[in-house]
Amino acid sequence: MVLIRKANVKDISSIVKLWEEFMKDHDKIVLERNERLRLYTPRKKNAADNYRAFITEQLKSRKGAIFFAEVDDNIIGFTLVIIKDEIPVFKIEKIGYISDLFVKKEHRGKGISSQLMDKSIKWLKKNNMNHISIGLYVDNEFAHSVYKKKGFFDYKIEMRREI
Repeated sequence: MVLIRKANVKDISSIVKLWEEFMKDHDKIVLERNERLRLYTPRKKNAADNYRAFITEQLKSRKGAIFFAEVDDNIIGFTLVIIKDEIPVFKIEKIGYISDLFVKKEHRGKGISSQLMDKSIKWLKKNNMNHISIGLYVDNEFAHSVYKKKGFFDYKIEMRREI
């Protein structure tokens, strides 16, 4: 049985470890499909430390939350959800944002990412958010299909090039 629970600052080391696995998996998925992304996806040598500081700040500020998926006391997935300020020209001033969503490969296809997303949405509603956004790489077709099934729609495309 899958247990979804909210993380706290005591869980930060576990979160960082899972995030590192997420990044390796993510790179494999998107870089195999789009070689041009290699220019934009390298991480700093201290990326794990920077991520640790970032999530610690989010958890302490209460503008962010992390939810774990556990099976038999083993963490098999997580999501990071944050409340972000929107550009000040729009009526929607703040928006919920799912920054990271990861489930270990051997546990995919069982609805766990949906459970994590549902828990994130519930947390956002509790924090008076009415809108949610999620980002993904265009080459991550599986994630795109999952998010569409959860009611997300294509909103905008960000494009890049070297100058």
